[in-house]
Amino acid sequence: MRISELPIQPWARALLDYRLENQLEPHTRCKPSGGPRQFLTPYGVETAEMPDLKQIIIMDLGGPHTYRVIYMDGRPHPVDLQPTYYGHSTGKWDGDTLVIDTVGFNEKFWIDRQGTPHTEKLHMTERLTRTDYNTIKYVVTIDDPGAYTKPWTSGFNFRWTANSELFEYVCQDNNYAPDLMVGAQEFVDRTSKIVP
Repeated sequence: MRISELPIQPWARALLDYRLENQLEPHTRCKPSGGPRQFLTPYGVETAEMPDLKQIIIMDLGGPHTYRVIYMDGRPHPVDLQPTYYGHSTGKWDGDTLVIDTVGFNEKFWIDRQGTPHTEKLHMTERLTRTDYNTIKYVVTIDDPGAYTKPWTSGFNFRWTANSELFEYVCQDNNYAPDLMVGAQEFVDRTSKIVP
């Protein structure tokens, strides 16, 4: 969905407009990114399914060295969640599609690189389907009555690469983004929607 088409509340539109002009994205400061932004990390993510534990782990090793647990054992979300970057995720298989239901987010990350905002009321449903050997279709439904007037859906395709391993990347040691964003460098290319 295009940013101009979002069913966004006025305060959230003002925040989004500010973020579009001031690209001080939390991810570039080694903070975890929940939702769609997790899958668009510059150095990739790694996914591990652990059937014995009834969990799927998504590891964001190329940035903040964090991981997200998706509980596949049918448990409900806890009633009194402490908000976090990744929230609390439960999952199930719908045929060949992994359906992830997540609540309990904090407001410290951006949904995407553009700066799409959310509140702690965010309820996110993600659907991941492998459409061919190398492609995973990602569809997300954002239901956040704190920031939007109605739920909305968006998505993208990303590449799956077999037999590859993520390389070591220490976010803070290699983090040149703050210098670039606060003006120490003369030029920052912000045309890419993926690389921070």
